[in-house]
Amino acid sequence: MVPVVVVKLGAEGAMAQRGGNRFVSSATTVDVVDPVGAGDSFDAGFLHQFLRGGDLQSSLTAGNVTAALSTTRAGGTEAFRDSEYRNRFLQNHRQDRVVWNL
Repeated sequence: MVPVVVVKLGAEGAMAQRGGNRFVSSATTVDVVDPVGAGDSFDAGFLHQFLRGGDLQSSLTAGNVTAALSTTRAGGTEAFRDSEYRNRFLQNHRQDRVVWNL
């Protein structure tokens, strides 16, 4: 009845299931300053990619990267406010199949 299920696995990354197909993406390793907002940031990154036509694998990766970015500064959204920092982080953690539209 549910076509896609996505599960966040914290430091283990994330997984998605569609029918009999399971997709897994490892977490992006960073020095964590504050984990507040990582889940919401994952959701935003996943949806950003998925709603633009990304497949489940690239969408999971996008979610993991944005969750990791969120944890690198205190306060949940501070890492996203500094556009130079954000763009550099996303470029350094670029994955071939992820489209950021910065």
